Amino acid sequence: MSGKDYSYDIPDHRIEYIKVDPRNIKFDPRAQRNLNKARAQAIAEKLVPTALGTPILSQRADGQYAVDGMHRVYACQLILTGKVSVSEKVREAVQNIACEIHFDLSMANEASLFIIKNKESSKVGPTDEFRIGVLAGHPLFQDTNTVLEKHQLKVGSSSANGVRGIKGILSIVMEHGPEMLDLSLTIAEDAWGRTTDTWHAVTIGGIATVMSKHPELKTTELADKLKRQGDPTAFKAKIQTIATNNNTRADGTKGRLKAAHLAVASAWNAHRSVNRIPLPNIFE
Repeated sequence: MSGKDYSYDIPDHRIEYIKVDPRNIKFDPRAQRNLNKARAQAIAEKLVPTALGTPILSQRADGQYAVDGMHRVYACQLILTGKVSVSEKVREAVQNIACEIHFDLSMANEASLFIIKNKESSKVGPTDEFRIGVLAGHPLFQDTNTVLEKHQLKVGSSSANGVRGIKGILSIVMEHGPEMLDLSLTIAEDAWGRTTDTWHAVTIGGIATVMSKHPELKTTELADKLKRQGDPTAFKAKIQTIATNNNTRADGTKGRLKAAHLAVASAWNAHRSVNRIPLPNIFE
């Protein structure tokens, strides 16, 4: 288990609840998701003022910036600038909207606040959460990003240099630490080269689990053993088959990770009479 503290933190600061003209609110996509104007227009066209909620703003030196509720704020701007036709009652209701104003936050604090406000509701996609977490300076995301950059990997890319299962990669760092992620990525690349499925988060998780439990294993030998199992796409399929017990049961993330542990451990043990490692019972 990684001994590092990966919890979120924001310093104590002043917060006020006041009404604000939405036309004066600014946006900075560096600290949150990108603005989807089509989504904001759809919100504006069906806006119910009493269900607007309370957008969260950060008071910077040059004005107030949306931290959460950006699309609702922009929807109000569209209404007040006449770009969306609504009833006069709705237009009057959004002249000034109740907001939660945070003072004296850095850009990193704003990004952390955005993640905290959205994390439990799952509003933020994993790629956006990772990007914002790196900006926030949160150690989990920074440590992970440092390892990915070392391996010249980009989050969200579908190329041979792309990692798409970033939630799984983050879980590896939380459970085993960034050094184990680094080692596991190295083993995977030594086994299969640089392909999209080389970086499959569940496969990397299986390697990390085995190496965490058995640090005495020779990494070059494990890479060779994995290579003999076939290409990374075939190995990923093998994990899926194990996890579902030949499609006779449903699988989940935990089930696939246990299956990956079993698949990697079995690869190490293949054609070996000594220095075998225990195989987990993944269905217990």
